[in-house]
Amino acid sequence: MLSRPSWWVLLGDLGAGKTSIVVRFAKGLYYDCQESTIGAAFFSQVLIMDEATVKLDIWDTAGQERYHSLAPMYYRGAAAAVVVYDISSTVIIKITSK
Repeated sequence: MLSRPSWWVLLGDLGAGKTSIVVRFAKGLYYDCQESTIGAAFFSQVLIMDEATVKLDIWDTAGQERYHSLAPMYYRGAAAAVVVYDISSTVIIKITSK
């Protein structure tokens, strides 16, 4: 029996790996040269956990600055937000060291 769908959103800077993560999770694929997401992309995956079947809908948001104003449209009402970042980014290192 399929339970209520769960809706998640991926957030993060340009080049952090959001699309690579969701494509690997939803399709089992990995591309060395992944093109930047324009606006947002939608993915869906059905998971079987214990005796429950969960449909997981995922919005992959664009990391470019020009699309940041669109992000609230995708994460409003989401069950979870996954923040993706590049651990080797000097910006992230500066932010986390504070």
